[in-house]
Amino acid sequence: MDKNNQLKLVSKYCNSFNLKKIKVDTLLLIIHMLLSDYEKIEIKDNVLNKNLLIDAQEIDFINKSVHDLKNYLESNIVISETLLYIFRNKSLSPTFLKVSKNLEPMRVYYQYLTSIFSNKIKKGSFWIPELLAFSLIHYFKKEHEKSFLSHPLIQNFPTEKFLNIYNKNNIKIKKQLSEEEQVNSWKIKTNLDEMYDLSEYMIEKYLEFNYKINDKRVSKTRMKKKK
Repeated sequence: MDKNNQLKLVSKYCNSFNLKKIKVDTLLLIIHMLLSDYEKIEIKDNVLNKNLLIDAQEIDFINKSVHDLKNYLESNIVISETLLYIFRNKSLSPTFLKVSKNLEPMRVYYQYLTSIFSNKIKKGSFWIPELLAFSLIHYFKKEHEKSFLSHPLIQNFPTEKFLNIYNKNNIKIKKQLSEEEQVNSWKIKTNLDEMYDLSEYMIEKYLEFNYKINDKRVSKTRMKKKK
């Protein structure tokens, strides 16, 4: 992560307040967090092979996709480490205090999305951060017809190719579990299904949620004029 570039991105938010863009970028901030979590997983190849029946070529494609998108996001949006650092230190610097006021909507959106996630993911359960990340992009774009026009790489990112790998393997896993447990495959809910359901739920709730600007707040200048 380039700290200087992150600070430049922060200044852009301060110079041009756009609530719609902040909402989209906060979703991308969460996606960056998920991709970062994936890269932190040790022995990813073994984990994927064991749990998802994915071959080596598909693993290479997943790893490259995650790496490329994560690097793009770090160069184009404010990431969670920067956001949290500014709010932790806002009392130490007049500049950070000013910046934190402009980034307050992002903080609110961030807290809302992370609260949904933490309430839905059970502690100790097996989850798939990269699948959740790409599913969030997919549902936002395809199912709800929203766009990432400010971020062409993400707008044109082939999420379908990525998700097809998991969809194909989800069928294999259900068939395997069906044979082992002697139950119909349609009754089986896999970890992949849970990621799909969670991403859809998160996008639906997020689109319903809006940051409320305090329209009752009056500046000191306006108060003086009234007097």
